[in-house]
Amino acid sequence: MLIYIKQWQQKVKPQPGANPLMVILSWLLFGMLLLIGLAMGLMLLLFGWILLLPLMWRKRRQMKQMWQFTKATREAQKQAQQQYQQQREHQRNRQDDGVIEGEYEVKDDDTRPRR
Repeated sequence: MLIYIKQWQQKVKPQPGANPLMVILSWLLFGMLLLIGLAMGLMLLLFGWILLLPLMWRKRRQMKQMWQFTKATREAQKQAQQQYQQQREHQRNRQDDGVIEGEYEVKDDDTRPRR
């Protein structure tokens, strides 16, 4: 790894006979390219955030609709269960109406012909 670092250092260092104006100009050009790249990256990031807002709004609306649907489904299920229980109680009460509770005594019936 050290070999690669030393090779890069040698490539980056200006040659001993290089024009100092060209070195300064190349560093300025490199810095400007970095700034332009950074500005473009920030613009793309901002553009992405702006485009993300309608998507988030749409997803939020879908989740709200799903929540309302789930709430309505639970309400309908509760109502159906209550109606079912009421029907069962009504049927039980109707069956119980035919039963007469109490004691009874069998008497001889005088209307029957005797032998």
